[in-house]
Amino acid sequence: MENNIVQVNTNTNLAPLRPDKIFAILTLSGQKYALDAKCVLEIVKLTELSRPEMLPSCTIGLFEYNDKIINIIDIKSVLNIELTPYDVNSMMVILEYKDNVFGILADSLRDLEKLDISDIQPVPYNKEHNFISSIYSNNEKQYSILDIDAIYDFAFVQNAQKQNDLKLLPQDEVSLEILRQRKGEYLEKNVQNPYTKMSDKDEFVSFFVGENKYCLNMHDIRGFYKLQDTKMIKVPCTPDFVVGLANIKGDFICVIDIKNYFHSQNVPYSGTGTIIVLNSDEFKIGILADAVSDNIQIKPEEISALTKQEGKNELMQYVREGEIYLIINIKEMLMNDKLYIR
Repeated sequence: MENNIVQVNTNTNLAPLRPDKIFAILTLSGQKYALDAKCVLEIVKLTELSRPEMLPSCTIGLFEYNDKIINIIDIKSVLNIELTPYDVNSMMVILEYKDNVFGILADSLRDLEKLDISDIQPVPYNKEHNFISSIYSNNEKQYSILDIDAIYDFAFVQNAQKQNDLKLLPQDEVSLEILRQRKGEYLEKNVQNPYTKMSDKDEFVSFFVGENKYCLNMHDIRGFYKLQDTKMIKVPCTPDFVVGLANIKGDFICVIDIKNYFHSQNVPYSGTGTIIVLNSDEFKIGILADAVSDNIQIKPEEISALTKQEGKNELMQYVREGEIYLIINIKEMLMNDKLYIR
């Protein structure tokens, strides 16, 4: 066994698949932009920012985030959008990229959306010195997808020594008092937190398998692939919960039927559904879902443990409005010896 659930030699040549990918949708001056949600740690309502005498020209202020002082970037100036004032309803999108944490200021956060990769096209012009990597267009929706790498390079490498002279933050006393109160609430952490969080502990993707509704941590997901667009290769001498192997972008992914894995329910699939490929460097594994549902935010204290099976706590539980969600603990699941085919 070498970092795979199943190994097989085959020359089957399947057409490349087109996965869905999760993006955060932002608005800036009335235009919609998207960025890879895996870079997003948290969405925070605008608070009072520190403003030292010298800042890079695209940095609008500094924010104390989890015991770190981080830059908040004026993304409008980076994108060369007409500069308009921000207000108390603006949002700070906290990002982690290249082991650094920083924030960008947006007018609003619309939602998290799963976008079909097949609807994403490269920009029809030279991308050098540009901060838009591609365009998503489907029906009436069109988003410019931000190039986080280019933004990071501009903000922290090329632009590091320039002076900031922007005055786009709220200046009236009422707004300033609101921002001061928010900053105090955030730092104290002993009052109700009014912010919309998207941390790796709080954001989950829900999906149906049979009559059960499951959840996966968003950061445990590498991509979504339509089952009907691929061919499953059944491998002999494997457990019943192994549906087979799927060729996804040149990798053979071992697909697991979690109805059988968790509940010993061997129910045939209809041939439609979604393969959810897990984000693991060690294992090439996917979970077969009947349908992917909505994204939900769950606080850690709202998750309760179920009775351990075989000494492992692979399933946890979250209850909302009488509806039970089974949360899969991927770390525990991937440590289970029964996944290894010997």
